[in-house]
Amino acid sequence: MTRGLQKRRCGQAGYTYLFVMFVVVMLGISSSVAAQQWKTEIRREREAELLFRGDQIRQAIALYYLTARAGFNAYPRSLNELVKDPNTSATRRYLRKLYKDPITGKEFELVKEGDYIKGVRSASTAAPVKRGNFPKEYEEFAEKSSYREWVFEYKPQGSVGGIRSKPP
Repeated sequence: MTRGLQKRRCGQAGYTYLFVMFVVVMLGISSSVAAQQWKTEIRREREAELLFRGDQIRQAIALYYLTARAGFNAYPRSLNELVKDPNTSATRRYLRKLYKDPITGKEFELVKEGDYIKGVRSASTAAPVKRGNFPKEYEEFAEKSSYREWVFEYKPQGSVGGIRSKPP
């Protein structure tokens, strides 16, 4: 009689083992899906931060450029000039602080014309997640294939090229 009971328990143990293996596989699949969604969400947050920081720097360059200095407009020679303008006796800040590229964690690449900084961009060649719903001034970003192509540059209205700089 005990022998028949032992056979029944062994058969049930096989089903229990299969059920536990099934649960382990399902947990593995669901955790990998959750990890992928988490990774995508982090990239979206970094993209949003890139748009914010790049726009802040572009606006700071615009303010610097539009601040008349003896009737001449000029771009800054370094981003440090945006944090504290060396051309004024009073403390004038166009940018609260120097930002790093949130995608790479390093300094932004500078978009220059000669010695002057016209804008910034990310050094990352990764493909963006965001493909639409950009602010009006950045609508062309929807067609770009990498973050490096997202250029935050100030272009004066009505300018046809060349930088008018301060007299020597």
